Amino acid sequence: MRNLFKYSIFPLIIIGLLIISLDISRGAATHGKICLDCHPDLQKKISEEKAHTPVKDGNCISCHNPHASNHKGLLRNNEEVLCYTCHKNDKSGGFSQTIIHDPVRDGKCLTCHNPHSSTNDKLLIKKGGEGCFTCHLRDSLITGKESHPLVKKGECITCHAPHSSANEGLIKKGNADLCSSCHKVREKLFIDAHSGYPAGESNCSSCHNPHSSDSKSLLKASIHQPMLKRDCKACHNGSDSKNPLKLINNGANLCYNCHANTKKSFEKINNHVIGNRENSCLNCHNPHASDTKYLLAQREEKVCFKCHKDTENRVTAKAVIFKHPKFEDCSSCHTAHGSDNISFLKAKESESCNIGKCHEKQQIFSHPVGADIIDPRNKKEMNCITCHNPMGSGYKYNLRLDPDKELCEQCHRF
Repeated sequence: MRNLFKYSIFPLIIIGLLIISLDISRGAATHGKICLDCHPDLQKKISEEKAHTPVKDGNCISCHNPHASNHKGLLRNNEEVLCYTCHKNDKSGGFSQTIIHDPVRDGKCLTCHNPHSSTNDKLLIKKGGEGCFTCHLRDSLITGKESHPLVKKGECITCHAPHSSANEGLIKKGNADLCSSCHKVREKLFIDAHSGYPAGESNCSSCHNPHSSDSKSLLKASIHQPMLKRDCKACHNGSDSKNPLKLINNGANLCYNCHANTKKSFEKINNHVIGNRENSCLNCHNPHASDTKYLLAQREEKVCFKCHKDTENRVTAKAVIFKHPKFEDCSSCHTAHGSDNISFLKAKESESCNIGKCHEKQQIFSHPVGADIIDPRNKKEMNCITCHNPMGSGYKYNLRLDPDKELCEQCHRF
């Protein structure tokens, strides 16, 4: 008898849940109709084929609170939390890999997507690359006479992942694998163009700009002299050897074969002969080609921030409003290879701010500094950085503290 009761009650529970679900669905649809009385402009969006599912179902209250909210648009929560209620933000959703697109990291989904409907796939505000070019300006990507066909067409997501990626630059695959998806790297024509070397196994962007260039084959602007002369054997084994890409010398000694004078610039108290690479020069420089000065592997500040993460975090913090106008040009104040001064400065702390006569007048009429002016807190001579933070600050003139009172009181206590 008990078994009969157990088995008969189960279907009733299922039917009850279905009725409740149907009532909720009807309730959502009813709410949607009520919303349209005041928001008739949404009627067109609801009827569009690519409308957001809650919009299409008239389920406005899944995202909006009909009475009150702490969020714009009467949203139930901020857009990040709200979107991730349905869209997974773990690795299966493609949002949490090592490199995260800035809008995704900041929880700004609506930078790219329309929450109601769109004529574009994925509810994108703009079609294809036009959306990307809103932030990544077309003119900043296509700077040369020659441009990559996919860039010209705005087909950015052929190569880049829109949310996150395991690869720098949000590219979908490793550099060589990505390029070989279209370029036939094993064919004789390709190999001959690379002096017989198996370049298809290498990092293509070490020589080519993936977006645009003034040079044929999208070669980068500045080319290492041996490569320019097609003298690959200056650094590598011959193309007909068993291991053609192997280097002919170990570590930095390979570079010193040609750059003997540079070796002296490292013979300082503080030097950059560091890193876990076999050749420490490659921590900063690209041995083939570059679009930046000195064959740097990336823009100068990116090269420096690769190791100096603490500095990057300080400079990019939301509290930092005022930044040194040359903070992206690190070598304007610091030497790249070595220095006998603290922090690799080109001059002593007391003289650094006047390099190139940048702040010449300030040293005449500003707060006294120098060997005769001692900071009572640490008994060291005062200089510019006693009060100013050259990397960035929340106060004007890059002052370390509030200049109206707090900064002065550090030394002048009444």
